[in-house]
Amino acid sequence: MTFRLSEFAEIVGGKCLRDGEFSDFCIDSRKGKSGDLFVCLKGARVDGHDFIGKAAENGVSALLIDHQVDSDLPRVLVPDTLKALQDFAAWYRTRPDLKVVAVTGSVGKTTTKEFISAVLSQSVPTYKTQGNMNSETGLPLTLLHVEPSHKAVVTEMGMCNFGEISELSLIARPDVGVLTNIGMCHIEYLGSQEGILKAKMEIVDGMSDDGILVINGDDPFLSTVTETKQRRVTYGLNHPDYDYYAYNVAVLSEGVRFTAKTPLGDLDVVLAIDGIHNVYNALAAIAVGVIFGMSLADIGEGLRRMEKAPMRQNIRKENGMTLIEDCYNASPTSMKASIDVLKGKTGRKIAVLGDMLELGENSEEYHKQVGNLLEGVSVLIAYGDFAEAYLAGASEAGVLQRIPCRTPEEAAVNLKLVARQDDVILFKASRGMHAERVIEYFLNDKKEQEDI
Repeated sequence: MTFRLSEFAEIVGGKCLRDGEFSDFCIDSRKGKSGDLFVCLKGARVDGHDFIGKAAENGVSALLIDHQVDSDLPRVLVPDTLKALQDFAAWYRTRPDLKVVAVTGSVGKTTTKEFISAVLSQSVPTYKTQGNMNSETGLPLTLLHVEPSHKAVVTEMGMCNFGEISELSLIARPDVGVLTNIGMCHIEYLGSQEGILKAKMEIVDGMSDDGILVINGDDPFLSTVTETKQRRVTYGLNHPDYDYYAYNVAVLSEGVRFTAKTPLGDLDVVLAIDGIHNVYNALAAIAVGVIFGMSLADIGEGLRRMEKAPMRQNIRKENGMTLIEDCYNASPTSMKASIDVLKGKTGRKIAVLGDMLELGENSEEYHKQVGNLLEGVSVLIAYGDFAEAYLAGASEAGVLQRIPCRTPEEAAVNLKLVARQDDVILFKASRGMHAERVIEYFLNDKKEQEDI
């Protein structure tokens, strides 16, 4: 869609200094192109206004600024560029024919979003959050990339502190809110899992009373959410009181099989993705599909077409070994899910684990608890500040070979020394620990050996 700057300025309460047109938004000057409105955002370390020259070189068509700048480009002046972006996204979202599904939770947001969008795409043109665009800037940009042909959008809502989900919800105005679980991510800032629950429940702030909450009933904290203005739909495993539940769950050599009980009848499902935790993600998608009026046949087809998101439990063969790449993020809950997948594979098992971040004052104990889960694993390679805590827990679990490291590079060097044919290797850490580098260095080293 094409917008005039003068119209944009009127919507966001800004001043059009020079009129023009734009058809897309850009917040990174390096990615600017013709037709873009370059939004000059101020961050903790950089100010987008300092990169107007670079954006202009790349051909952007207009600027959104919060003070006068030396540029001849068409531009709009506002008090706060982030708020202007958010206000425009909130205005754009009011399209009456667009339905918004918002997904939040401590673990599984992205995979659940992928499941839901795969299901809905069988029935209606659906847009989804790309990458990790789930923040105060990412969510508005997600909404603004929805095209007129789209009838549904599946968004993620991430947060680190109180008030952030509320802000996103008031922009997106979800018709359906999905809550996956309450883990320990960001407990450093929110104090307790009760605090995390309170922050996640801010998703209702932008929802109308006619909205629907899809809640994981098996989560001990979400199960306490019983009094809401919105209709509450529950899902879980082997619980006939839930609106949607899975039974006859079987872990396959590759994937999971189960039967879903739904208000429309039973649906037999085979997922190509490993892990019992993905049964929960699929159940949430089934519930959303039914809410949207889809048939069980179409929902089942969407689940069959589900594709993995990058760096999230990507399982592949390399050099005769099975690699489980799960490098996007980590918490005690997601660690357990990934370790369960590792244990379900045939072969000698190696875990390469980096720190779980933002767990607060009890971080050492949480890392030790994860180490306790490694019974049956032959080798643990742990790197980061809490490597010794992992190793202490793994010692109690009977892991015989335990290797402490400081960096991804050191972890890769040690992995090269111990890995062999038919091993199954899990790579898991918080995003800031760059577990994908361990894989990169490890595979490059292997290739160099083969070349020699």
